[in-house]
Amino acid sequence: MLPATLVGASSEVTDARLRRLHEYWNAKRGARPAPTRREIDPVEIPDLLGFVNIFEVQNDPRDYKVRLNGTEVAEMLGQEITGRFCSTVLSGPDATNCKTAFDLCVDRRQPMIVETSLAFCGKPYMAQTVIVLPLSSDGEQIDMIITAHSYYALASAEEPTDLDTPRRAVEN
Repeated sequence: MLPATLVGASSEVTDARLRRLHEYWNAKRGARPAPTRREIDPVEIPDLLGFVNIFEVQNDPRDYKVRLNGTEVAEMLGQEITGRFCSTVLSGPDATNCKTAFDLCVDRRQPMIVETSLAFCGKPYMAQTVIVLPLSSDGEQIDMIITAHSYYALASAEEPTDLDTPRRAVEN
């Protein structure tokens, strides 16, 4: 799986669902680092809702509380995780990769993409690509993030079937 990678333009996002959320987010933020949660209107993105999660950023220690868990995400995970913390849902390398992407998104106030297997939820034959987008209540500090998920089958337990587009890896 690729490490967390920075997303600049929407054209860099190869998955149509993830690109659609990035374009929507980008239009809402304007010249700011991030839009507010209030500006994200579910009525405007009904086709994405099942694949979207919203997380509240917790500090000391840094963790992410699930505020909204899309129905398609819940089905893929095999459980409803609204109200839970990422640290209690994810484990292993997948947890590390997701946390890195979430932390970079918050700290840099920039969109990230991360790819993980779904082994943590008993599906080692599946993987996901997740776009991670910052949200801000005050226009500066990132206090929430919104994600969209795209799922695919792996050719083997280690190799995804479609990772032919190179991305810019972000150094920690």
